[in-house]
Amino acid sequence: MRDIFTVMYTNAFEGSFIKDLTLQKRSMGFVVHVSETTNMMKVKFPKVNRIDWLVWNNHGHYRVIED
Repeated sequence: MRDIFTVMYTNAFEGSFIKDLTLQKRSMGFVVHVSETTNMMKVKFPKVNRIDWLVWNNHGHYRVIED
């Protein structure tokens, strides 16, 4: 069951491209790994050359790029 505050946003899965909407300006990223037990996902941001762990349940802090 999903939280009422996250149900309106799409969650990313492994292989998804996401657009970071936070103030850190990481731009577009590629989801490498999703851990549902820890509610975290590992995302590679090629533009800034970083791999970061982000919260997986989407509270509006990222947007999943659709085909």
